[in-house]
Amino acid sequence: MGQKHDLRCSKCGYEIDALLGIGMLYSIENIFKSEKPLLPELVGDDKIAQQALILVNNNAEISEDYGHSLYACPEDFYLFDKFYFQVGDFEPQYHCPYCQNILQRVAFAKGTAGKTRLKFMDQDKYWQCPRCGNDEMIEYSFGNWD
Repeated sequence: MGQKHDLRCSKCGYEIDALLGIGMLYSIENIFKSEKPLLPELVGDDKIAQQALILVNNNAEISEDYGHSLYACPEDFYLFDKFYFQVGDFEPQYHCPYCQNILQRVAFAKGTAGKTRLKFMDQDKYWQCPRCGNDEMIEYSFGNWD
């Protein structure tokens, strides 16, 4: 079951409603191996989906670490909900629609009381609000989705 996070900047109100994780229909079979795989719809980019599906057809290993993830642009810091997966050594590279830089995954990190921060994965860099530069968000609502 996935999680729904309604996150807002604690200063200016910049927000994202992010669906993270996977739903019950998100089996490896349904996403990558069925007659009509879900991957093209999940990634929203035919080139990325086709590259991955060719690798799957050539028996590349599909990592079980897949699902909707939070991404941020390292330049302008806008946030996006994108589908993460790994097939062999291939991982999707999504581009920021505003500046064309490659988006990077971010993870929840501890903030001050009642607030959360987002940390770029595999880096010592934290997300900052693209509107005001603040680095903390408030989670206004949380839920599960399937």
